[in-house]
Amino acid sequence: MRKPRRPARRPTALVVGGRGRMGRLFARWLKGRRFHVLVADPAGAPAGFAKGSLDDAAGADVVVVAASLSRAAEVLSDVVARHPKGLVFDIASVKTPLVPTLEEAVRRGLAIASVHPMFGPDVASFRGHDLIVCDCGNAAAARRVRTLFVGSGVKVAAMPLAEHDPGVARTRGLTHALALGVAAALAVLEVEMKKLDGRASTSFRRLVELVEPILDQEAELTWTIQTGNPHSEEALLQLEREMTAVRKLFFHEPPERLDAALAGLRKALHRRR
Repeated sequence: MRKPRRPARRPTALVVGGRGRMGRLFARWLKGRRFHVLVADPAGAPAGFAKGSLDDAAGADVVVVAASLSRAAEVLSDVVARHPKGLVFDIASVKTPLVPTLEEAVRRGLAIASVHPMFGPDVASFRGHDLIVCDCGNAAAARRVRTLFVGSGVKVAAMPLAEHDPGVARTRGLTHALALGVAAALAVLEVEMKKLDGRASTSFRRLVELVEPILDQEAELTWTIQTGNPHSEEALLQLEREMTAVRKLFFHEPPERLDAALAGLRKALHRRR
């Protein structure tokens, strides 16, 4: 008589900071991937999840550090101190404060990489969104992280850790700063975005779609995204210089200069008419 097969062991995932909005998003996603999910958070575990602790990092198959950006470096260091045997990755949007711990973890032989989801916690699923996976010096760990996201529909880009913060300063950081600058100009010019039905162009509506999420974002997060990234200020200074140049182009240059400038920008940004 055959012995009944034992059910396959479900892998365990620990989400550190899993009570936060991004932490809950990743906890739900891992649960949907058939992980037994533990949540380590001072505020406790969300409904439907088991409470865990940092000590669970030692034996978990996957550890996700989803602490707030201001605490991510400290929490990642606490996780690494537990000598985790499984795969570890953070989801911080600024990597510079984490670099010493990430490099130390690689030297210790830990399976560690770094992830940046290029979306917020309000998404219904990962499908169609972008996600960066940074190789911190352990290429096998970075490949394992990319494999973890297979089938989720997310668009994964891989890059070395050193390239992350300069690139994000020129994309996400620049976008946030532009949105705040536009919002400030609209406020001073007494433009009420909510009262433009019938009078708003398509381009303006798109601008409002850019501005509103940044205004609704927590001030601490917006502050840390800029000040925690050592490349952000230079990107913002370049934006200031270019806005001054645009004003001069319109009001102090002959009309043909605009056509030449647009052609140059299309070429630089790899667009063709």
